[in-house]
Amino acid sequence: MKKTVILSLSIVFLLTAKAFALFDTPFWGVRAMGMGGAFTAVSDDSNAPAYNIAGIADMESPEVTAMSAKLFYVSDGFDMSAQYIQGVYPISYEIGAIALGWFHFGDTGLRSEDMVNLGYANTVYTNDWVRLLAGINLKYLRHAVKYKGDNLSNSALGIDLGFIARFDYGISVGYSGKYLNAPDIGLIEKDNVSRTNTIGMAYYNEELPLLKIPHFTIAADYEMRNNSNILILGFESRVLRDTLALRAGGWYEQINFGLGYKLKLGRDETNQSALSIDYAFGLPLQVQDSFGSHFFSLTYKFK
Repeated sequence: MKKTVILSLSIVFLLTAKAFALFDTPFWGVRAMGMGGAFTAVSDDSNAPAYNIAGIADMESPEVTAMSAKLFYVSDGFDMSAQYIQGVYPISYEIGAIALGWFHFGDTGLRSEDMVNLGYANTVYTNDWVRLLAGINLKYLRHAVKYKGDNLSNSALGIDLGFIARFDYGISVGYSGKYLNAPDIGLIEKDNVSRTNTIGMAYYNEELPLLKIPHFTIAADYEMRNNSNILILGFESRVLRDTLALRAGGWYEQINFGLGYKLKLGRDETNQSALSIDYAFGLPLQVQDSFGSHFFSLTYKFK
Protein backbone atom coordinates (compact mmCIF):
# COMPACT_ATOMS: atom_id res chain seq x y z
CA MET A 1 0.00 0.00 0.00
CA LYS A 2 2.84 2.41 0.78
CA LYS A 3 4.33 1.82 -2.65
CA THR A 4 0.94 2.67 -4.14
CA VAL A 5 0.83 5.93 -2.18
CA ILE A 6 4.37 6.82 -3.21
CA LEU A 7 3.68 6.07 -6.85
CA SER A 8 0.45 8.07 -6.81
CA LEU A 9 2.07 11.09 -5.22
CA SER A 10 4.99 10.87 -7.63
CA ILE A 11 2.68 10.88 -10.63
CA VAL A 12 0.63 13.80 -9.32
CA PHE A 13 3.47 16.02 -8.14
CA LEU A 14 6.31 15.17 -10.54
CA LEU A 15 5.05 14.22 -13.96
CA THR A 16 1.89 16.21 -14.59
CA ALA A 17 3.41 19.60 -13.66
CA LYS A 18 -0.19 20.76 -13.13
CA ALA A 19 -0.63 20.55 -9.33
CA PHE A 20 1.41 23.51 -8.13
CA ALA A 21 1.71 22.80 -4.41
CA LEU A 22 3.22 26.18 -3.59
CA PHE A 23 1.37 28.41 -6.03
CA ASP A 24 -2.08 26.82 -5.77
CA THR A 25 -2.22 25.62 -2.16
CA PRO A 26 -1.68 27.64 1.05
CA PHE A 27 0.66 25.40 3.08
CA TRP A 28 2.02 28.48 4.83
CA GLY A 29 1.89 29.97 8.28
CA VAL A 30 1.62 27.51 11.14
CA ARG A 31 -0.89 29.56 13.13
CA ALA A 32 -3.10 29.83 10.05
CA MET A 33 -2.70 26.14 9.21
CA GLY A 34 -3.70 25.21 12.76
CA MET A 35 -6.97 27.01 11.99
CA GLY A 36 -7.38 24.99 8.79
CA GLY A 37 -6.30 27.94 6.66
CA ALA A 38 -9.36 30.05 7.51
CA PHE A 39 -7.30 33.23 7.84
CA THR A 40 -8.50 35.70 5.18
CA ALA A 41 -10.40 37.94 7.61
CA VAL A 42 -8.02 37.31 10.55
CA SER A 43 -4.61 38.09 8.96
CA ASP A 44 -3.21 40.10 11.85
CA ASP A 45 0.39 38.83 12.02
CA SER A 46 3.37 38.06 9.77
CA ASN A 47 1.45 35.19 8.15
CA ALA A 48 -0.92 37.72 6.56
CA PRO A 49 0.96 38.05 3.21
CA ALA A 50 0.29 34.35 2.50
CA TYR A 51 -3.47 34.82 2.98
CA ASN A 52 -4.49 38.46 2.79
CA ILE A 53 -1.82 41.12 2.35
CA ALA A 54 -4.19 43.84 3.63
CA GLY A 55 -3.80 42.53 7.18
CA ILE A 56 -0.26 43.84 7.62
CA ALA A 57 -1.68 47.39 7.75
CA ASP A 58 -3.09 46.51 11.18
CA MET A 59 0.26 45.50 12.69
CA GLU A 60 1.95 47.86 15.14
CA SER A 61 5.33 46.14 15.57
CA PRO A 62 7.87 44.50 13.22
CA GLU A 63 7.58 40.73 13.09
CA VAL A 64 9.34 37.85 11.37
CA THR A 65 8.29 34.21 11.12
CA ALA A 66 10.15 31.14 9.84
CA MET A 67 8.44 27.83 9.07
CA SER A 68 9.47 24.31 8.11
CA ALA A 69 6.99 21.59 7.15
CA LYS A 70 6.91 17.94 6.19
CA LEU A 71 3.92 17.36 3.91
CA PHE A 72 1.90 14.14 3.56
CA TYR A 73 4.59 12.22 5.43
CA VAL A 74 5.08 8.51 4.62
CA SER A 75 7.70 6.30 6.24
CA ASP A 76 9.99 6.01 3.22
CA GLY A 77 10.48 6.67 -0.45
CA PHE A 78 8.82 10.06 -0.88
CA ASP A 79 9.74 13.40 0.62
CA MET A 80 7.67 16.57 0.34
CA SER A 81 8.76 19.58 2.34
CA ALA A 82 8.15 23.31 2.54
CA GLN A 83 10.10 26.21 4.01
CA TYR A 84 8.93 29.75 4.50
CA ILE A 85 10.23 32.99 5.98
CA GLN A 86 8.28 36.24 6.09
CA GLY A 87 9.00 39.62 7.61
CA VAL A 88 6.64 42.56 8.13
CA TYR A 89 7.68 46.10 8.97
CA PRO A 90 5.01 48.69 9.89
CA ILE A 91 6.46 52.07 8.90
CA SER A 92 3.77 54.27 10.40
CA TYR A 93 0.00 54.54 10.54
CA GLU A 94 0.03 57.20 7.82
CA ILE A 95 2.48 55.45 5.47
CA GLY A 96 1.48 51.83 6.03
CA ALA A 97 3.44 48.57 6.24
CA ILE A 98 5.66 46.50 3.96
CA ALA A 99 6.32 42.76 3.79
CA LEU A 100 9.08 40.64 2.26
CA GLY A 101 9.16 36.85 2.17
CA TRP A 102 10.47 33.67 0.55
CA PHE A 103 8.57 30.40 0.03
CA HIS A 104 10.01 27.05 -1.10
CA PHE A 105 8.41 23.71 -1.91
CA GLY A 106 10.30 20.59 -3.00
CA ASP A 107 9.72 16.85 -3.36
CA THR A 108 12.13 13.92 -3.78
CA GLY A 109 14.87 16.25 -4.98
CA LEU A 110 13.39 16.34 -8.48
CA ARG A 111 10.96 19.25 -8.44
CA SER A 112 11.02 22.61 -6.70
CA GLU A 113 8.89 25.71 -6.54
CA ASP A 114 10.11 29.04 -5.17
CA MET A 115 8.38 32.34 -4.61
CA VAL A 116 9.54 35.74 -3.38
CA ASN A 117 6.90 38.28 -2.39
CA LEU A 118 7.00 42.01 -1.79
CA GLY A 119 3.86 43.48 -0.27
CA TYR A 120 2.44 46.80 0.87
CA ALA A 121 -0.76 47.70 2.75
CA ASN A 122 -2.33 50.69 4.46
CA THR A 123 -5.49 51.86 6.18
CA VAL A 124 -7.56 53.58 3.49
CA TYR A 125 -10.61 54.57 5.52
CA THR A 126 -11.61 54.75 9.16
CA ASN A 127 -14.44 56.06 11.30
CA ASP A 128 -15.97 55.31 14.69
CA TRP A 129 -17.20 51.81 13.77
CA VAL A 130 -15.05 50.43 10.92
CA ARG A 131 -11.51 50.43 9.52
CA LEU A 132 -10.88 49.50 5.89
CA LEU A 133 -7.46 48.03 5.02
CA ALA A 134 -6.12 47.45 1.50
CA GLY A 135 -2.92 45.95 0.14
CA ILE A 136 -1.06 44.64 -2.90
CA ASN A 137 1.38 41.72 -3.08
CA LEU A 138 3.86 41.25 -5.96
CA LYS A 139 5.24 37.73 -6.41
CA TYR A 140 8.17 36.31 -8.35
CA LEU A 141 7.51 32.63 -9.11
CA ARG A 142 9.98 29.99 -10.26
CA HIS A 143 9.18 26.37 -11.12
CA ALA A 144 11.94 23.80 -11.86
CA VAL A 145 11.94 20.05 -12.62
CA LYS A 146 14.66 17.50 -13.31
CA TYR A 147 13.30 15.24 -16.06
CA LYS A 148 15.23 12.64 -18.07
CA GLY A 149 18.54 14.31 -17.28
CA ASP A 150 17.36 17.79 -18.24
CA ASN A 151 16.65 20.76 -15.99
CA LEU A 152 13.40 22.42 -16.99
CA SER A 153 12.44 25.74 -15.44
CA ASN A 154 10.23 28.76 -15.91
CA SER A 155 9.48 31.94 -13.99
CA ALA A 156 6.72 34.53 -13.92
CA LEU A 157 5.29 37.43 -11.93
CA GLY A 158 2.02 37.27 -9.97
CA ILE A 159 -0.20 39.92 -8.41
CA ASP A 160 -2.42 39.67 -5.29
CA LEU A 161 -4.89 42.20 -3.92
CA GLY A 162 -6.48 42.17 -0.49
CA PHE A 163 -9.08 44.07 1.52
CA ILE A 164 -10.25 43.79 5.14
CA ALA A 165 -13.02 45.64 6.94
CA ARG A 166 -12.69 45.49 10.73
CA PHE A 167 -15.90 46.44 12.48
CA ASP A 168 -16.76 47.03 16.11
CA TYR A 169 -17.50 44.08 18.39
CA GLY A 170 -14.70 41.94 16.95
CA ILE A 171 -16.22 41.33 13.51
CA SER A 172 -13.98 41.28 10.40
CA VAL A 173 -14.74 40.68 6.72
CA GLY A 174 -11.99 40.12 4.16
CA TYR A 175 -11.39 39.52 0.47
CA SER A 176 -8.20 38.12 -1.06
CA GLY A 177 -7.55 37.82 -4.80
CA LYS A 178 -4.43 35.78 -5.59
CA TYR A 179 -2.65 35.46 -8.93
CA LEU A 180 -5.15 37.82 -10.52
CA ASN A 181 -3.04 37.98 -13.68
CA ALA A 182 -2.96 34.13 -13.95
CA PRO A 183 0.83 33.94 -14.57
CA ASP A 184 2.09 31.27 -16.97
CA ILE A 185 4.50 28.95 -15.14
CA GLY A 186 4.36 25.97 -17.54
CA LEU A 187 7.57 24.07 -18.31
CA ILE A 188 6.81 22.74 -21.78
CA GLU A 189 3.44 24.16 -22.72
CA LYS A 190 1.38 27.06 -21.45
CA ASP A 191 0.14 26.44 -17.92
CA ASN A 192 -1.34 29.30 -15.91
CA VAL A 193 -1.53 29.43 -12.14
CA SER A 194 -5.19 29.57 -11.22
CA ARG A 195 -6.78 32.78 -10.02
CA THR A 196 -8.03 32.32 -6.48
CA ASN A 197 -10.73 34.49 -4.93
CA THR A 198 -11.46 34.07 -1.24
CA ILE A 199 -14.06 35.75 0.96
CA GLY A 200 -13.60 35.44 4.71
CA MET A 201 -15.39 36.34 7.91
CA ALA A 202 -14.07 36.25 11.48
CA TYR A 203 -15.32 37.00 14.96
CA TYR A 204 -13.12 37.66 18.02
CA ASN A 205 -14.10 38.06 21.65
CA GLU A 206 -11.93 38.21 24.76
CA GLU A 207 -14.34 35.74 26.31
CA LEU A 208 -16.95 33.86 24.32
CA PRO A 209 -20.39 34.46 25.86
CA LEU A 210 -22.00 31.52 27.65
CA LEU A 211 -19.15 29.08 26.93
CA LYS A 212 -16.59 31.34 28.65
CA ILE A 213 -13.83 30.41 26.17
CA PRO A 214 -11.01 33.00 26.53
CA HIS A 215 -9.56 35.02 23.63
CA PHE A 216 -11.73 33.18 21.14
CA THR A 217 -11.59 33.56 17.35
CA ILE A 218 -13.84 31.74 14.90
CA ALA A 219 -13.29 32.16 11.16
CA ALA A 220 -14.71 30.94 7.85
CA ASP A 221 -13.27 31.22 4.34
CA TYR A 222 -15.08 30.56 1.06
CA GLU A 223 -12.48 29.89 -1.61
CA MET A 224 -13.26 29.97 -5.34
CA ARG A 225 -10.73 28.50 -7.79
CA ASN A 226 -11.04 26.61 -11.07
CA ASN A 227 -14.83 26.34 -10.79
CA SER A 228 -14.29 24.64 -7.42
CA ASN A 229 -15.67 26.19 -4.25
CA ILE A 230 -14.30 25.21 -0.83
CA LEU A 231 -15.62 26.17 2.60
CA ILE A 232 -12.90 26.31 5.28
CA LEU A 233 -13.66 26.64 8.99
CA GLY A 234 -11.30 27.31 11.88
CA PHE A 235 -11.06 28.52 15.44
CA GLU A 236 -8.44 29.62 17.95
CA SER A 237 -8.52 30.11 21.72
CA ARG A 238 -5.66 31.68 23.66
CA VAL A 239 -5.67 30.35 27.21
CA LEU A 240 -3.36 30.63 30.22
CA ARG A 241 -3.09 34.43 30.17
CA ASP A 242 -2.61 34.68 26.42
CA THR A 243 0.42 32.35 26.35
CA LEU A 244 -1.00 29.01 25.19
CA ALA A 245 -3.12 28.79 22.03
CA LEU A 246 -5.33 25.90 20.93
CA ARG A 247 -6.46 25.70 17.28
CA ALA A 248 -8.50 23.49 14.99
CA GLY A 249 -10.06 23.71 11.54
CA GLY A 250 -10.20 22.23 8.09
CA TRP A 251 -12.18 21.55 4.95
CA TYR A 252 -13.68 18.46 3.33
CA GLU A 253 -10.26 17.05 2.36
CA GLN A 254 -8.31 17.69 5.57
CA ILE A 255 -8.62 18.26 9.31
CA ASN A 256 -6.02 20.40 11.10
CA PHE A 257 -5.05 20.90 14.73
CA GLY A 258 -2.56 23.34 16.23
CA LEU A 259 -0.79 24.50 19.36
CA GLY A 260 1.04 27.73 20.07
CA TYR A 261 3.05 29.10 22.96
CA LYS A 262 4.04 32.75 23.37
CA LEU A 263 7.10 33.54 25.45
CA LYS A 264 7.06 37.19 26.47
CA LEU A 265 10.58 38.61 26.48
CA GLY A 266 9.92 42.17 27.57
CA ARG A 267 10.50 43.01 31.21
CA ASP A 268 8.02 45.87 31.42
CA GLU A 269 4.94 47.28 29.69
CA THR A 270 7.04 49.37 27.29
CA ASN A 271 8.79 46.28 25.90
CA GLN A 272 6.28 43.82 24.41
CA SER A 273 8.75 41.72 22.39
CA ALA A 274 7.84 38.03 22.29
CA LEU A 275 8.83 34.70 20.77
CA SER A 276 6.02 32.41 19.59
CA ILE A 277 6.49 28.68 19.00
CA ASP A 278 3.77 27.08 16.89
CA TYR A 279 2.98 23.56 15.70
CA ALA A 280 0.21 22.32 13.42
CA PHE A 281 -0.83 18.87 12.23
CA GLY A 282 -2.83 18.26 9.08
CA LEU A 283 -4.60 14.94 8.53
CA PRO A 284 -5.54 14.34 4.86
CA LEU A 285 -8.82 12.47 4.55
CA GLN A 286 -8.20 11.18 1.02
CA VAL A 287 -4.60 9.91 1.26
CA GLN A 288 -4.12 6.46 2.78
CA ASP A 289 -1.08 5.33 4.80
CA SER A 290 0.03 8.91 5.43
CA PHE A 291 1.18 10.16 8.81
CA GLY A 292 -0.16 13.58 7.92
CA SER A 293 1.54 16.92 7.44
CA HIS A 294 3.59 18.53 10.22
CA PHE A 295 4.24 22.27 10.47
CA PHE A 296 6.61 24.04 12.87
CA SER A 297 7.47 27.73 13.14
CA LEU A 298 9.19 30.38 15.24
CA THR A 299 7.88 33.94 15.22
CA TYR A 300 9.65 36.90 16.78
CA LYS A 301 7.82 40.11 17.51
CA PHE A 302 10.00 43.20 17.95
CA LYS A 303 9.00 46.04 20.23
